[in-house]
Amino acid sequence: CALEALGLVDGVVTEDSDAFVFGGKKVYKNIFDDQKYVEAYVASDAERDLGLGHNHMIALAMLLGGDYTDGVKGVGIVNGMEVLQAFDVSVDIKSGLAKFRQWLAGFELADVATKTQAEKEFHNKHRSARNRWIAPKDFPSPSVLTAYKKPVVDKSDTRFSWGLPDIEALRTFAAQKMGWPAEETDRVILPVIKALESAGARQTRLESYFMRYEDDIKFANVKSKRLQSVLRKVKGD
Repeated sequence: CALEALGLVDGVVTEDSDAFVFGGKKVYKNIFDDQKYVEAYVASDAERDLGLGHNHMIALAMLLGGDYTDGVKGVGIVNGMEVLQAFDVSVDIKSGLAKFRQWLAGFELADVATKTQAEKEFHNKHRSARNRWIAPKDFPSPSVLTAYKKPVVDKSDTRFSWGLPDIEALRTFAAQKMGWPAEETDRVILPVIKALESAGARQTRLESYFMRYEDDIKFANVKSKRLQSVLRKVKGD
């Protein structure tokens, strides 16, 4: 995701949906699975069609759970979207989730008139959920927020240069890390080097193997009526 943000790559090939939480813009799945179609996910589509910007993605990860947090026990994707619709995180994630945490703990605003209509509707609909939903003690955790918003990465914008693998270094690495003899490394790597040499060590693009994203755009329909209702409210329909 950092490489994409730096403009060094055009997208991210991964099966991990956390790519959007880290700011990914274009994500491609199933590229190495011959049994499935390649799927393209674009952040701008999610923002336009689902009302989910980067802050919303981070908030959802904190509500549903991810690599850095267990999430709020009992909250699923539909409830999570309803939380985001009621407690605004578009500008300040911590503030929005902190208001949700206060609600979850049973604290009410002294002046009911200061509540937004969305908060009132959420309270009326999910009043009993306070007994079922359990948030981590440090929710919303500042350290988790920092890990998602400011990951420790190399921010060098030096362009890539493509060359042939260093066979001697690979032999040493494979021997130290996997116990491979030089013959085994050569068996695996030399055919790759030969193929690269025949191709002139040229880096190809995804379009060389797959159709372009614009060629046949399709998207999955939202089947949950509750989620459809939330999305209509988010988009103001």
